[in-house]
Amino acid sequence: MRNIIGQAVSGNDFFERPQIVRKIRRSIRAGNWIYLSAPRRVGKTSIMNHLQENPEDNQQFVYAITQSIDSVDGFYKELAKQVIDSPAFRTMSKVSDTLKKVAGGLLQRINLKVSVPFLEISLDKGEPINFQTDFEKLLEEIDLNGDRLIIMVDEFTETVDNILHKHGNQEARRFLQLFRELTHNRKLTGKVQFLLTGSIGLQPLVKKLDASDLVNQLQYIDIPALTVDEACQLFRQLIKQEGIDIDDETILFIIQKIDWLMPFHVQLLVQEVIDVFESSGNPIDQAKANKAYEQVFHQRNKIYFEQYYERLKKRLEPGAEYQFVHDILNRSTADEPLEKAVVHDLAVKHEITDRYKAIVESLEYDGYLHQTADNTAYRFNSSILKTWWKKYVC
Repeated sequence: MRNIIGQAVSGNDFFERPQIVRKIRRSIRAGNWIYLSAPRRVGKTSIMNHLQENPEDNQQFVYAITQSIDSVDGFYKELAKQVIDSPAFRTMSKVSDTLKKVAGGLLQRINLKVSVPFLEISLDKGEPINFQTDFEKLLEEIDLNGDRLIIMVDEFTETVDNILHKHGNQEARRFLQLFRELTHNRKLTGKVQFLLTGSIGLQPLVKKLDASDLVNQLQYIDIPALTVDEACQLFRQLIKQEGIDIDDETILFIIQKIDWLMPFHVQLLVQEVIDVFESSGNPIDQAKANKAYEQVFHQRNKIYFEQYYERLKKRLEPGAEYQFVHDILNRSTADEPLEKAVVHDLAVKHEITDRYKAIVESLEYDGYLHQTADNTAYRFNSSILKTWWKKYVC
């Protein structure tokens, strides 16, 4: 297993978590439309890669990432592009005239250079096209000889958020309404499903839009952080080829320093352990392991954490909302948890008492904070993110 930092992995580089994969597969077999709920750096895209590379019988997968898309038309245009360019579509044996016409028209409009033998009908370029309705017609006409088409959409919530920021609440709600109608299209039952993911929490986002009823048809599957055993196992697999002498007690010591066991954080830690090994040799004891942990916060690794800060600047309204969140996260770097009463006082200070709870909830969904066991205060989810924030942002 290679230690690939910051990118989705596949094949032998994928660290499988069988319980999560089984849960997703059961839901697909049941015919559900699924939303994988987890903050960034958990490995959602890698899980989708694994599903696509290892389909069960009678399943064919298509992957699309819509992170930069900010319109209804743009969303369905990208989905049409990925479906038409997929092996599942290009190798169909049963093709209706309606499918030829719809797909031919879409193919011209998306400027996709791909050879599809049965697409011979040309649509006049002056004829208007609605990507949403034509994509739905495309799905209705697809016949995969009994196979199901599972369309995986990465960063679905980013798309909703992009539409909200560019076009406003009404258009974001319209986007969700159209997608809900797609999920209830009976002609798609048993042959088309969607698997959605997003690094922005979907529930606080739709709550902000007063649109929770538009996504309650989805089955939510949480992808939690690694267990300690899983994190230690991943650590071992990543250093296997490096010739590093490190005992189980030291691995546990360094893993427990991470606190919130994201696969990416384990990978980053392994990278620094290898660096220490190359400079000082075996064995890796607790002192060397601690040095590796401190190196995680070196300037060279800032790029991996900047997105947490940049995302807040991009998504929060400038002024009161941004300053409120900045205050919360700054105060959360203290050793003691941040009391909810203090959070409320900060909301009063910044004059956002009408919406501060939704903002804090989004920080929880997005992986910044969690509530203490007694539900009276907040802490940073990750000791790594907490230390980085304290060093570079406070």
